[in-house]
Amino acid sequence: MAPPPERLKANYNVSVKLEPFFTGGKVQVSKDGEFLLCQCGDRIQVIDTKYGKTIRSLIQEEDEVITFVIGSDDETLISSHKSSLLRHWNWKDGSVVRTWKSLHLTPVVELAFDTTTTLVASGGTDGSLKVWDIRRQYCTHNLKGGSGVYSIVKFHPDPKVSIIFGASMDCKIRCWDLNTSKLIGMLEGHFSVVTGLTISNTLKQAVSSGRDKVLIFWDLSTFSQLRIIPTYECTESLIPIEFGKLVPHLNVTDVKSPHVITAGEKGCLRVWNVKSGIEVFTQTDSLVTQPIVEGAPTITQLEYNETNDHLYVITFDHNIIVHQRKDLALVKQYAGYNDDILDIAWFGEGETHLAVATNSIHVKVYDIETMNCTLLKGHTDLVLALATSKSDFSILVTSSKDNSVRVWKMSQSPFEITCIAQGNAHTGSVGSVALSRTKLSFLVSGSQDTCLKMWKLSPTQNEDDDNLSVLHTVVAHDKDINAVCISPNDNLIASGSQDKVAKIWNSSDLKLLGVLRGHRRGLWAVQFSPADQILASGSTDGNIMLWSLIDYSCLKTLEGHESSVLRIHFVSKGYQLVSAASDGLIKLWTIKTSECVATMDAHQSKVWALAVKSDDSLLVSGAGDSTLILWKDVTKEEREAAVQEKEKRILEEQQLANLMQKGLLLEALGLAIHLDQPFRTLNILKDLMDQGEVALADLEKMVVKLSTNQKDSLLRYSTTWNTNSRHCHQAQMVINILLANHTADELFSLPSMRGAIAGLLMYNERHMQRINRLRQNTAILPYTAAKIQATRGEEVMETN
Repeated sequence: MAPPPERLKANYNVSVKLEPFFTGGKVQVSKDGEFLLCQCGDRIQVIDTKYGKTIRSLIQEEDEVITFVIGSDDETLISSHKSSLLRHWNWKDGSVVRTWKSLHLTPVVELAFDTTTTLVASGGTDGSLKVWDIRRQYCTHNLKGGSGVYSIVKFHPDPKVSIIFGASMDCKIRCWDLNTSKLIGMLEGHFSVVTGLTISNTLKQAVSSGRDKVLIFWDLSTFSQLRIIPTYECTESLIPIEFGKLVPHLNVTDVKSPHVITAGEKGCLRVWNVKSGIEVFTQTDSLVTQPIVEGAPTITQLEYNETNDHLYVITFDHNIIVHQRKDLALVKQYAGYNDDILDIAWFGEGETHLAVATNSIHVKVYDIETMNCTLLKGHTDLVLALATSKSDFSILVTSSKDNSVRVWKMSQSPFEITCIAQGNAHTGSVGSVALSRTKLSFLVSGSQDTCLKMWKLSPTQNEDDDNLSVLHTVVAHDKDINAVCISPNDNLIASGSQDKVAKIWNSSDLKLLGVLRGHRRGLWAVQFSPADQILASGSTDGNIMLWSLIDYSCLKTLEGHESSVLRIHFVSKGYQLVSAASDGLIKLWTIKTSECVATMDAHQSKVWALAVKSDDSLLVSGAGDSTLILWKDVTKEEREAAVQEKEKRILEEQQLANLMQKGLLLEALGLAIHLDQPFRTLNILKDLMDQGEVALADLEKMVVKLSTNQKDSLLRYSTTWNTNSRHCHQAQMVINILLANHTADELFSLPSMRGAIAGLLMYNERHMQRINRLRQNTAILPYTAAKIQATRGEEVMETN
């Protein structure tokens, strides 16, 4: 029985597209805290902090950004590029105000504004430091003395003090007086790269940090050390706490001593009393991931916004974690770069979140509304697969390269996701998992060790009973198992493998029921139909095969993908199928007709992940291009738009008929062109030609006033009419009007002009030849008539 047409989907359109917005480099926050500006490859992305979406990109083609800085006016941005150019932007509208050469011998790696956003300093890798007046547009200072790459450039925070600080590869912090351009002091004490410098505006003191695992407290009046504080970690960034301010949650109780917050390779925030050299607070609940390479920086930058009192922690794995500074409470978390997206699952009651497996040991859980990201820590190697169940979306199962599966539970108030169970019985990477669908009684996993395991899962599972027990194990395939799924009634289990076959198992004892052979290459996806006794399988051979679960025969093959089919999902209650392939395309199929009704192309790489919301209203896909796309079902909107368009066209055609009946041919001509009806347009032109010169003059005025699109349509019609000798007169009349009233540039702005020239020339030559022959034939007529008259005259005379 065929499904009703209104039940079938016609198309999905992109609703939300989450692209990488931070791939390493610098991050800055706008003064009001509403925007993040992040380096992303060759561009600077402007991010809305409320929804985590990119609203603007600052980019100049083929000129990669090295670093940037925002002025205190919260509009001016200066960026340095690999081409040794500096650019002045208004980042709020994305416009480039000015571009100039940096005059450095090598690219600029550090930039800093003064407090008035008048001067900007640029530190290069050539050891030079230059100061620019961006309003008067000239270089005011060329400060020498540095050695190698600059790591710190900073103006004194007091606008009345004309001092600039710069730290280069020789680990010394130099101080120049901008009034005299002379070096007035040097802060010596670090033995490795200086990574941070904060200057007290009231105490004439400063604190610096470095990768030599110390903080140094300086007296700027004498340029001498007051205290060296060992931190026992490579410090990458530090920010000050306002002098005299109490922060009880961070143990900042001594208002007479300056305090700083530091971050580095340990991955946690630490608060120091620099006067006494004591660490007064250490963050114990850090969300920062430890890098695989020992000694690598974990936190690369700290940013503080005074307006909202938020502290932004930028990590090596491109995450941005936002804390309240007063107590380091988590506010929000952004994932700047996902790398390859391997799997996706809808998660949480009401399917309010998305669980995403990337090239990471952690699972990222996104809130769909705000795109706030939460990391699930537990696996020790890359997470490969995710699964949830319609019976309870608050439960998530994950599998990993660490040979384990984990079960997670989400609670909404307060929001928390905890690991409630784990299983470690596999001896190879676990590449696929599935949850029982009617009730949470078991889960199934398939592994690189070719084994299929069935695990017992209790609906009341809690953290106290954290070990999953294996109910059944079977060596299911000859090669890696890439996909497993469970039937809607939980009675059957299907597995797909690199050995080119899919197998059907009894869920009660994992007894083999059938083997499905037919694919020419390994399988990546298997799915049970929610309505019929059918299994769908997708393979590297590019085919989707539908199998009967009664006799295990192939019912039909859906051919259309030109590359590996990686994911499949049933929609429209089993009447349709959505598939994703390694060429980045997603296709929507109608099973009854084997027809591909829509192809969605928005990814630039392999689409590894695909998930459909339970009501089919949203589709989400993830690919190797690090892009996460939410697709919205627009079938209803498109059908309504088609109905409205049809009704509108019927009314316009009736209006056209009325105009022709009333003899208003010029108005009818414009409407016929608008409706794209060349035959009616031709008939109207014939009627106008029959009315004489006055009508043709009005026609010429009317054609000149037509829009560019209407003129282009009329040109296309004329090109076609010109191929027929019966209609060439109307075509030539239109072409003559266009040529007589438009310049060559205006004519060539018409999209069809270049393609029409060849056809017009060829048929015009034929028409000219025909006319010449007609003229020649016409010239013979008087001679023939004269001869006939002469002959008749002679005959009359002879008769007389």
